[in-house]
Amino acid sequence: MAYYSVFESRKPYTPSKFNLFLEVLFRITSVVFIFVGLEYLIWRWNHSINWDAVWISLPLYFAEIMAFIGSILTILNYWSHKDIPITKPIQFLSEMEDTSTQNDRPIRIDLFIATYNEELEFVEDTVKDAVKVTYPYDDVIINTFLLDDGHRDGTDPNKENFKALAAKYNINYISRANNIGYKAGNMNNAFHKTNGDIIVVLDADTRIFPEFLIHTTGYFRNKKLGWVQTPQWFYDIPQGLPLKDYLETKYNTLGKILGTIIPFSKKYIVGKNVFGTDPQLFYDVILRRRNASNAAFSCGAGSLQRRSALSALALREKEEKIVQELKETKNKSKNSDSEEIRKKLTQEIPLRPFVHHISEDIFTSILLHADPNKWQSYQHPNVECKMLSPQSFDIYIQQFSRYAEGTIDIALSKKNPLWIKGMSLRQRLSYLETIWSYLSPFWLTIFIFYPIVFFFTLIPPLKAFNFDFFIRIVPFLLLNTLVTMFGNWGVPTKRPEQFYLAGFWYKLQALYKVIFGGNIKFNVTSKSIKYSKSNIKHVWPHILVIILSILGIAYNSYLVYINAHPSYSAFFANIFWTGFTFYLIIPYVRAAFWDKTLFNKALVFYNKKQKNTNTSYNK
Repeated sequence: MAYYSVFESRKPYTPSKFNLFLEVLFRITSVVFIFVGLEYLIWRWNHSINWDAVWISLPLYFAEIMAFIGSILTILNYWSHKDIPITKPIQFLSEMEDTSTQNDRPIRIDLFIATYNEELEFVEDTVKDAVKVTYPYDDVIINTFLLDDGHRDGTDPNKENFKALAAKYNINYISRANNIGYKAGNMNNAFHKTNGDIIVVLDADTRIFPEFLIHTTGYFRNKKLGWVQTPQWFYDIPQGLPLKDYLETKYNTLGKILGTIIPFSKKYIVGKNVFGTDPQLFYDVILRRRNASNAAFSCGAGSLQRRSALSALALREKEEKIVQELKETKNKSKNSDSEEIRKKLTQEIPLRPFVHHISEDIFTSILLHADPNKWQSYQHPNVECKMLSPQSFDIYIQQFSRYAEGTIDIALSKKNPLWIKGMSLRQRLSYLETIWSYLSPFWLTIFIFYPIVFFFTLIPPLKAFNFDFFIRIVPFLLLNTLVTMFGNWGVPTKRPEQFYLAGFWYKLQALYKVIFGGNIKFNVTSKSIKYSKSNIKHVWPHILVIILSILGIAYNSYLVYINAHPSYSAFFANIFWTGFTFYLIIPYVRAAFWDKTLFNKALVFYNKKQKNTNTSYNK
């Protein structure tokens, strides 16, 4: 039995409901926050910059400005809200396309299950659910395709036979001779061999619910709608268990005694979303809020794509490349035969509906949003499928590093959404918010390390941590907290905030890799429980911060004790900031050394105690 079988009975979260009262509070606090923030930054420049130590004072001021800009981008992204009512599913092509030049017919729907190196048991569960999908119209053709990029057609006895798996469930099998273009190349290969009017993109572990199509295809009555994204719900994220049971499993009798002695051990929950992978905040709030500005981008798995939109994009991109090649050839040789070269290029340059890129989903979205056809997008609020989360900290880092590298690479390309033609201002600002989040190491690193610099140099980055400073910084931080609380509709933000700040190191590495020409690769997220003994490489800067901070506080405490500290207020202000930093990065460090195997055993133990004896948790 697969390791995730214990979670099969879980139900997805209910989408957040629009609350007018919270929305009004959000807008009011946002406006006040912006004015208070501007006043604070102006005051900081005029009255608090330590010009005797500009090497630390100015970088800190720069970091505050960058963080403030990020907050403003979030507010702009959150400012409006737009949900579209679910309508009945589409039956005929005329309901979603202009059929004036062709005969009307029932629509065709293709389900693409993209696979590469995943284990067969994961994919088989995905296939099982895909063939159970229902639709109210018998004349609508629904085809499921297993896209195998791992060459597992049965000819290699050392590989699992995915072609036989497809035959077992009577679905189609498509493979190719190479892996050019990663996942996008895999889907492009299938695109040219299929004819579905709507293409559903599924990863190897994307298990759709039976009514997936019934709840989503109706949106395509809007003939300008290019794609619909549904939430990716990780149904296997541990919800935690009481500390008492965890200790008893880990330390046996000693743990049982500790669980009895430690206060609140029955109520304190450990192991909840340890790796910070719960995507509810992203799909239920961040991306859903972008519907109002037509800027919700595709995230691949769980999305529905309009074939005609992808075809139009592929033709446009191909023509753009042909024109570019012709221009370069003409510059090299004025006597070149343009017509012959065009014919040759037309044959050589392939049509690529999905852009070949490690972040093919968001890149394709950008091009569709910028297309002269003005394709629209929609983030569907309801969970219609379930997926598996990264099973180790190392896999988590691999996955999110790929997101960072892909986004930064797009930002440095000619297709950057800030200057590509065809986008509205609100769309550009929405995409900028995404890019901005991956540039955050430039200021997060300063916030994290500046207290350490103070502890060992005793040079404050401000002229003084006095009343004038605190009377401005406290309302500013409080308002920032309120804006986040009201804007996120009550969706938990604790773990996302912790991993956002603590993720400065992998984002910094991604920036370096892209800017200085590193080898950017598409890393498929493994769904197996595989542990790395080298997680220290992901958190050594965080451990260094903790050690240096503790040593710095001890040193400053000694100076206070002997009455030799130059600024008590600066010392206590930096203790407060260090405590907040610890709150953010310690869960990240803990995740790097988290023994999930042991936790899984404890979870089974707890379930049995709760008389759930019909569950097992053996891989």
